[in-house]
Amino acid sequence: MSPLGLVKDDNKLIRKKEFAMLKVTAEHPEFKYIEILVDGDISKDSVVPLLNLIQKRIDDWGEVSVLEEVRDIGKVELAAFWKDLRFGIKNLKKIPKAAIVTDIHWVKNVSNFFDPIVGTDIEVFTRKELDQARAWLAEKEPDEATINKTSGLRNP
Repeated sequence: MSPLGLVKDDNKLIRKKEFAMLKVTAEHPEFKYIEILVDGDISKDSVVPLLNLIQKRIDDWGEVSVLEEVRDIGKVELAAFWKDLRFGIKNLKKIPKAAIVTDIHWVKNVSNFFDPIVGTDIEVFTRKELDQARAWLAEKEPDEATINKTSGLRNP
């Protein structure tokens, strides 16, 4: 990133996008995931541009996983909640993984509650485990060629 806040996207320099208390801090097209910082109140005005960016990445990459580093959550506008919920339902199969990185206990509990309900694979990490969360998102699922058809076991 340059001192002006510019990042490289498709070999072009663009200004890093910020959305009030929601900020895209990194994009990893090679692994099809983005990193988002959540720190404070969440309004509809902050959610809409973020969801638009996520939709663009889905359109560009076919799918997008998300790393959400949740430092603090203040007030969440009901309109922001509903907008996010509708977007998530519409794109269930296009967001394969979500890594929630937080030390906030209730956020961990809510994330663990929703994991078996939604189609997205959700893993919760502490803030000290940020690098582990990134590594988990960068993992590729094994292709069918690596699975032994007769036993169903993965080849070493």
